Amino acid sequence: FPRYHIGESLITGCIEVLEELGVRDRVEALGFVKKYGGSLVWGKDGRWNFSFDHGQPEYPHAYNVRRADFDALLLTRARELGAEVVEEAVVKEPVIEDGRVTGVRYAVRGGGEQEVRASFVLDASGQGRALGRHVSEVQWHDDLRNVAVWTYYQNGESLTGDEAGNIFIEHVPGGWSWSIP
Repeated sequence: FPRYHIGESLITGCIEVLEELGVRDRVEALGFVKKYGGSLVWGKDGRWNFSFDHGQPEYPHAYNVRRADFDALLLTRARELGAEVVEEAVVKEPVIEDGRVTGVRYAVRGGGEQEVRASFVLDASGQGRALGRHVSEVQWHDDLRNVAVWTYYQNGESLTGDEAGNIFIEHVPGGWSWSIP
C-alpha cells in the first residue's frame, strides 16, 4: 500500500471529506478525470443521464482516480497530520478488552510480532476483513452474492459533451456492465 487497486470511481460525498482533510486542491492537481454524473442504458429507450449538481449542487462533480496515486496522497496526508504509519505489516489479530477492539497485533516483514493500541480502531482491509473475521461471523445477503469481472480497454470511445467523464452503466441480461473513463 499504496498499490494498484480496482475502485477508481469516487462519489460526490467524498469531496467534503477531501476538503476536511485539506487535500481537495492536491487531488485536483493530480489531474484525475472529473465525473459530473452518469449515463445509463437501463429500463428506458435509449440512453439517459443524471447529473450530480441536481442532488448536491455544492459538489457538482467527483473524480475517477488512479487508486495508487490517490491512496499515496491520503497516506502522505495522514503522516502530515501526525498518524504513525506502519508499512509492510500484516495484521495478525485484534487486541480485545472488555468486548471492545482496542488495538491490533501485527508482524512487520523481517521482524517479530508487535502490538499497537488506539482509542479508535478501523478495519479498512476491505473484503480481506483483517480484523472483522476475528470478531464477527459474516452474515451474507443472498441477493448480494454477486460476481464481478473487470478489464481495461485501450482506444475506446469516451463520452463527449455534457456526458464527458460520466460513468456509463448498461443493463445486460442477468446483470449490468459499467465503464469508467
